[in-house]
Amino acid sequence: MQRLLPKTICRNISYYVISSNTRLSFLSSINFPSQSFHTSSYLLKRNRNRSKFIDPIVIKNVKSKKESVEVYENMTVMEIATALGHNLDDVSDSLVELDESNMKYLDNKKPLDKALILDICSVYNVRPRFCFRSNEAKLLESMSEERDVFPQPPAPDSECVRRAPVVTIMGHVDHGKTTLLDSLRNSSIVQSEYGGITQHVGAFSVQLPGSKKKVTFLDTPGHAAFKAMRERGAKATDIVVLVVAADDGVNEQTVESIKYAKEANVPIVVAINKCDKPHADPAKTRRDLMQHDIVVEDMGGDVQVVEISALYGTNIKALQESLLLQAELMDLKATPKRLAEGVVIEATTSQGIGKVCTMIVQRGTVKRGTIFVAGETWGRVRSMTDEHAKVLKEAGPSTPVRISGWRNELPSPGEKILEVESEEKAQDVIEFRKKRSMERKADLDKDVIDAKRHADREHYMENRKTLHDRGIRYGSTYHMVERKAERRRGKVIEEEQTVLKLMIRSDVDGTLEALLNVFDNYSSELCDLQIVDFGVGPPNENNIEIAAETGTLIYCFNTSIPAPIRVLAGSKGVEIEQHNVIYRLVESVKNRLSAKIPPKVQLKEIGEGHVLKEFMVSGSGRKKQPIAGCLVDWGVFNKNATFRIIRGTDVVFEGLVESLKCENQFVNEAKTKMEVGIALDDKTIRFKEDDTIEVLEKEIIPQEIDWHPEGF
Repeated sequence: MQRLLPKTICRNISYYVISSNTRLSFLSSINFPSQSFHTSSYLLKRNRNRSKFIDPIVIKNVKSKKESVEVYENMTVMEIATALGHNLDDVSDSLVELDESNMKYLDNKKPLDKALILDICSVYNVRPRFCFRSNEAKLLESMSEERDVFPQPPAPDSECVRRAPVVTIMGHVDHGKTTLLDSLRNSSIVQSEYGGITQHVGAFSVQLPGSKKKVTFLDTPGHAAFKAMRERGAKATDIVVLVVAADDGVNEQTVESIKYAKEANVPIVVAINKCDKPHADPAKTRRDLMQHDIVVEDMGGDVQVVEISALYGTNIKALQESLLLQAELMDLKATPKRLAEGVVIEATTSQGIGKVCTMIVQRGTVKRGTIFVAGETWGRVRSMTDEHAKVLKEAGPSTPVRISGWRNELPSPGEKILEVESEEKAQDVIEFRKKRSMERKADLDKDVIDAKRHADREHYMENRKTLHDRGIRYGSTYHMVERKAERRRGKVIEEEQTVLKLMIRSDVDGTLEALLNVFDNYSSELCDLQIVDFGVGPPNENNIEIAAETGTLIYCFNTSIPAPIRVLAGSKGVEIEQHNVIYRLVESVKNRLSAKIPPKVQLKEIGEGHVLKEFMVSGSGRKKQPIAGCLVDWGVFNKNATFRIIRGTDVVFEGLVESLKCENQFVNEAKTKMEVGIALDDKTIRFKEDDTIEVLEKEIIPQEIDWHPEGF
């Protein structure tokens, strides 16, 4: 008896390959139904009862039933036995059963490695979840307290002295903030000092005439920078001067400035500017401010208001006195003793000096040689200057100074500057902060990765269900669902962008995948490539319809095209290319991509001359028009070419001419050493002797695609 083929049922049982000697015995061994029938009709009847469609399969996420156990690296046998909730002897026996060499771990001194912990969890059928040790968080906190540096606690009143207020000027655009800053500079900076303090350190101090009191102004007149400083926790500003134009009132940035000042819990002094203008209305400005909860003193509120004219310097001293009064009410004090602290206002790199930053000292005294840390950088004060570029030996609270000597990187504006005892301490603090920053970034990246993995898993399950609904139990969802859907869906392409649309039909799936891999690596900004559809086998009527609607070119690789399909494609205007060699196909695609790219047009110089003299000739309407009498130095002056008239380094005219005339005759071209008269359509353009005439001709240069796939 010959061996049976791997089939169980066939339309005709005689199709089984059985020797003639054993066929009858085999048929008698089959338990047919009791009623009489022909074998083939029985099987056909069974086929009729078969469902026409495959019932969809419901795929559910099956959660693990294993118990979750928290473990951590470098556990001992006792610790993992406690975590598993089993006896120490049982865990030890399991450990030895895994490998006799594990007996070295039984003394409970040598920690287990990660792979061994996973093996033990597998033996006890639990799901491990790695985490920190229970006391590791406290250990990290204590380590941070020891390695990092923090602002000092408030100093006792006996050490504190009064300090100058630090003021930031804010307001809407074009309301006079810069003019006010200039007026304040003029009250303290000599006119011969070019640039002013804002170009040096971004902050300056103003000393009131006849008084030793000072006001420190921050030259950061913008709500965005102010908000950034507040968000970083830098309390560099004590008072905000809100500048509002009397002729414009409260605008968008004025409202935002009020919002940021309230968020920072900083008192406001209102300066109503431009009171010198004829349309100024300070009363209306006060009413507008009341709508945003800013009630000035003369209207029953507690916010000081000063009407000024920054342009003419009116009431600038009154504004300074109001700021000093507000500072006295706030009782601003700081200690000049102990370690220094400050805040970064701006940072830059100066040629010959290096990395420098402007800071405002908040407490302590800064001296040359002071070691600072700010964010993830540190430095030793190498030089220190004030707003006049005058070298300072030391700087106390509320003093704006420019210091150099930063290592590695520049500190960011708004960063807190803290003094440390030594360079070793500064380097250790920076190392710890960088490590902590990397750990925080890793945690954030882990959350993003976990979310991406979850989304990809959900997408994969949807694609797998799509295949299962089709009756496909095996196969790559990426190749069979994802890539095909991407190509059928296509890319969103702007109408003005050039695009080549392709449909690929191949003889086998392996060749098709090879072609798709080539086109998947396509990248060019000159022309877009879109794969509309692809598949195995010759194109069908549906492919022709899609190609006709989308303007797609069909490439067939090693496939024959049926005559009816070829006729249909011709009637629909669909072009089909056949190739048997992959190199030829890719080369054809590259040529078609190059043909899609608009040609490059450039001007090529074909002649040059110069103007000998300008003539005024009567034209139509008896109006005289300028005519350039020119000499062709070389080349050809073609009437249909582009003429460019250059006077010195300036282009006076570029375009077509109205006419060329040689010896009282209109001509279409003039050659070398010929004298020719040139008339332009624009009669307002005049010519001068020795003007250069360049004649340019358009040259069309075909473009080639800048895509070179690997191996082609």
